[in-house]
Amino acid sequence: MRTTVLAYVIAALGLLMLIFGAWGLLVLNNAEIDVALADEAIMVGLAGGGFAMIGVAQALRLQLVIVRNTNLALAR
Repeated sequence: MRTTVLAYVIAALGLLMLIFGAWGLLVLNNAEIDVALADEAIMVGLAGGGFAMIGVAQALRLQLVIVRNTNLALAR
């Protein structure tokens, strides 16, 4: 149960990072001033980190399913 909650919390935080990374890129692209490439790279990195966290959460959920099914198969 705790592992499932952890996977959903990681996925939610990853989605939040992805949203804020995309929002940051949108704000930087609409800015009236000259924006450095490093600032845009930070936002791309934030969005990439969000994708990575979502992937880790999915891997954790998959591992949980495998462990549950393996334990059921070995118990028989």
